[in-house]
Amino acid sequence: MLNEDIKLRPGSARRARALLRRRLADLGVDGDHILSVELVVAELVAAALEQEGDVEHRSGHLSLELFPLLTSVRLRCPHDVELVDEPYALRDRMLGRLTVAVGRRRNTDGTTELWAEVAHPVVRVS
Repeated sequence: MLNEDIKLRPGSARRARALLRRRLADLGVDGDHILSVELVVAELVAAALEQEGDVEHRSGHLSLELFPLLTSVRLRCPHDVELVDEPYALRDRMLGRLTVAVGRRRNTDGTTELWAEVAHPVVRVS
């Protein structure tokens, strides 16, 4: 549904959120769900940016896929990324509240894929 290369630099989260907001709104997705997906994408991009270090700004690949019960979010990064943000674990709590599952996968080519599954509002159990 959405497959975009994005530059991993400050301001990327804002551009990625605007792009997915337009795409999901064009498909008629509920506004609350769009906001949840935007927040998840922003957190994944922020995690990638925080841990990039001195690596030159390279492209990541953002993909979203809509399913009947959830939206699958993937961000492939050219460097190793952890989702842990100690000491307060705010990212963990936010992603835990907005997603059904979230994680990280290291690929054999040295890239890291951050992924999250965002349930549609009718499916969420709080």
